[in-house]
Amino acid sequence: MSSFERMSKAAPSGGYICTLSEEDLASQRGVIWDLVKSFGKNLVAAKELTSISMPVRLFEPRSYLERLTDGWWSGPTFLNKAAHTSDPVERLKLVMTFAVSGFFNTVENQKGKPFNPVLGETYQASFEDGTRIYAEQASHHPPITCWQVYGPEDCYHFYGFGEWSASFRGNSVKGHQAGPNIINFADGGCITYSLPEAHVGGILFGERIIEYLGTIDFRDEQNGLSCDLVINPNEQKMFSSFFSSKKKVPTDYLRGEIVRFKNKEDIKKPKSKVPESDYEVVCKVQGSWLSCIEFDGERFWEWNDSKLKIYTPIPVDDPLPSDSRFREDCKYLAKGDLETAGDWKRKIEQKQRSEAALRKEGYEIRKKENAKGTNETKEKRILTVSTIKKRLDEIEEAAGKENGEAGKGKTAA
Repeated sequence: MSSFERMSKAAPSGGYICTLSEEDLASQRGVIWDLVKSFGKNLVAAKELTSISMPVRLFEPRSYLERLTDGWWSGPTFLNKAAHTSDPVERLKLVMTFAVSGFFNTVENQKGKPFNPVLGETYQASFEDGTRIYAEQASHHPPITCWQVYGPEDCYHFYGFGEWSASFRGNSVKGHQAGPNIINFADGGCITYSLPEAHVGGILFGERIIEYLGTIDFRDEQNGLSCDLVINPNEQKMFSSFFSSKKKVPTDYLRGEIVRFKNKEDIKKPKSKVPESDYEVVCKVQGSWLSCIEFDGERFWEWNDSKLKIYTPIPVDDPLPSDSRFREDCKYLAKGDLETAGDWKRKIEQKQRSEAALRKEGYEIRKKENAKGTNETKEKRILTVSTIKKRLDEIEEAAGKENGEAGKGKTAA
């Protein structure tokens, strides 16, 4: 396998070396040690971290809805090109390039943990080429985010949802965004792909290194094309005979093959279950998510290409009231006021818990009443809905008073 010039922050053994200052790193580790002492075995035994309230010192002043867009920076370049080619293999290569090139920008922009979006929170933005971005938090527990991205003149429609999970692994954290990434093109084409796991090592001690590990499954069912792109091929025996070198490569290296199935139905099966005579290898893929991606030696992207623009989202001028930019905890953290940001974070979390309890209570009541199905229960249901609405109004009123007190003297962000 070829060797690649990787970015300066790439660790020799693989992965991205975190760029936090020593002061910030020490502060984060102090907080995490406190969490370990508080939660003990529950935290160390891989407890789901999305259900644990974290101190505000671990956060960056962004919601996860905003963080999500970091990986889409190259869409105006590669997805636009994909939309305007009629060659299905070329289109798949460009979509793969878009997905792989997003990883390095995601880790470069990480300054802390993003805030968990509240149920119904939204984010609206655009890229300067006319691409429109919409994201919304569709579920609180489990946390599920939905998004839609429209290219200029709707030449492509990129959408999907992701259920985010994270767990503590001693000195590391493992996270994964599970769910489909779907790109529909104006000519009727469609390509889907998955995302790998993210691993952050050095949480408590040692060098802080971020890695992506696993396999990204790209599929174009309409044209019978697929590619299982393996990150950290050292761990994949399936390539041992293809690549003769026994020298281990950095864990951020990747490789795979684009194959075309004779029977399009075979694309739904693992390639190992399909006879070699029933598919053909179109091209070989290699690279590193911290360097480049090549198809049969032709380089489609490299991290230090000065001609390639890194697009950043531009928030819309008239967002919905539910937009992430209106979160008080994010605004105060951006100003460096950790105490007020922490107060707002706790208020938002308490309001979410109260509303979740009401939704659960209302669901259980309606479930029982539906099972009975009498006129009497219909009357009770009306009363129940009225009671719940009244309780929600009380929560809103109480939150409004608290917000007024917390926001005295604040300026608009």
